[in-house]
Amino acid sequence: MDIKVNGTTYRQQRRKCGNKKCKCATGEGHGPYWYAYSDGSAPKYVGAELPKSITEHLAKLKASGGKIKKMREQVSKQQADFYEKYTRAQRQLSALRSLESGDYVGAQILVDLGLNDLVPRSGK
Repeated sequence: MDIKVNGTTYRQQRRKCGNKKCKCATGEGHGPYWYAYSDGSAPKYVGAELPKSITEHLAKLKASGGKIKKMREQVSKQQADFYEKYTRAQRQLSALRSLESGDYVGAQILVDLGLNDLVPRSGK
């Protein structure tokens, strides 16, 4: 099982010591021991147990799960709202440029821009 904390992945592994007379030569190996992997560097030995700072971080993260989920939903909604405003502004700018250059602009976008007086009236 891998555990990832602040860009470092912690993984338990068994290792063989290389001694041909050792029990690990014919068995599973020594351990399992924790190793840390980060930034593509060689794994670093951590020990038989994860450091207390890591287990405390994981416990705090688990305890904050509901709060984090709620915050993620709020930020996601903000992002969607901003994106909607941004795309609306893009449409409006495009319509204004088209209007200035004499190109066709639909009635709905003219109304949206507050330019109701430019909306073509169906005449007699």
